[in-house]
Amino acid sequence: MVQKNTIDFSDVKQERSKRTLEDLMQAAFEIVESGNPTEFTSRNLAGKAGYALGTLTKRLGSVENIFFWAIQKGRNLEFEKVADSFLQSNPDLSVQDFVEWFVGIAISTIYKVNPKVIRFYDYRYTKKNGLPADFFDYSDLLIDPYLEMCRTNKSNTFRALSKDEARFIFKAILALLERPIANGDPFAGTSEHRRICIDLITRMLAK
Repeated sequence: MVQKNTIDFSDVKQERSKRTLEDLMQAAFEIVESGNPTEFTSRNLAGKAGYALGTLTKRLGSVENIFFWAIQKGRNLEFEKVADSFLQSNPDLSVQDFVEWFVGIAISTIYKVNPKVIRFYDYRYTKKNGLPADFFDYSDLLIDPYLEMCRTNKSNTFRALSKDEARFIFKAILALLERPIANGDPFAGTSEHRRICIDLITRMLAK
């Protein structure tokens, strides 16, 4: 599923322009992976990719867009890793054990990405584009793998969900796990925050 708010540079036709764009995209991705939003600048991008500042404007229009693209790419890669873990999980895993694992991996991934990067994206993207209706739809990457995991699970502890119900539940999970950390809530990431998340998510997913 492709979000409407996904940044796309795929309309480049000329081979030279395509190579330049690929270099810029790779450089932007490496800069974003550093996890420091103060580094998300035209000058850093030009230096990293080996192009003049004028080339960036010519090839990208708004340089900020390529950092949005890189953040989206990194976020989706992390969600795809989690989705793959769903499909490779032990079929005897109970819902309680699953949720404890999921909460742990989710919190560690958010901190690995760096909440400052999430805040940069939230603020700068919505300031420029408004808040698209599908802004939080990136959690949809987890729905089909989760439902498939439930289908093959043998613990008899997971509640049967429709696709729409799973979609809304994972949006709620974002609000429980990611949003407090992204928003800099001092309570976020604490043992009590984890306990609350495990309790509430288990209630939503268990029979």
